[in-house]
Amino acid sequence: MMATIIEFIKRKPLPVAIVLIVLIGIGAFAMKQAEAYPALACAPCHNMGPYVEGYESAELLSHKHEQAGVKCIDCHDNSMGDKIHETWAYVTDDFDDPLDQHKFSNEMCLKCHNIDDIKGKTSYGQVNPHDSHLGDLVCSDCHKMHTKSKTACSECHNFEFMQKLPAEWEK
Repeated sequence: MMATIIEFIKRKPLPVAIVLIVLIGIGAFAMKQAEAYPALACAPCHNMGPYVEGYESAELLSHKHEQAGVKCIDCHDNSMGDKIHETWAYVTDDFDDPLDQHKFSNEMCLKCHNIDDIKGKTSYGQVNPHDSHLGDLVCSDCHKMHTKSKTACSECHNFEFMQKLPAEWEK
């Protein structure tokens, strides 16, 4: 059987190459389309379920992004090589559980959010958590996507504005 297949490939290399290219193209297209649906593309891996659940139904920051039409792949854009590696890791059960937390720079958040607008909305007298005396903080120091958010200021301070934050801020 294998010898017959090899002989066929030797006799018809161009059609075989065309078929392989078409199949790879269809697979890549299918993966790209599936990425728009986290429950389909992300959740099947048992360790991704809580992230997708939070994105689709919980009161976490990830869900606020879902409500605004931001898809997981808008921030978690992986190359085709990454996708193949992740699929292989899942199939072979060779992955970290829980997953390593992604570290994003402020530039990721500032693609959509304007820091000057944010600073203007969060000035509490002489205190502004978005204009910290600690220098440049990373947005995710306070704003968590898949867990409750927290104020980094509260590690040292008990500012009045922190007591007045709406309960849903943490979520």
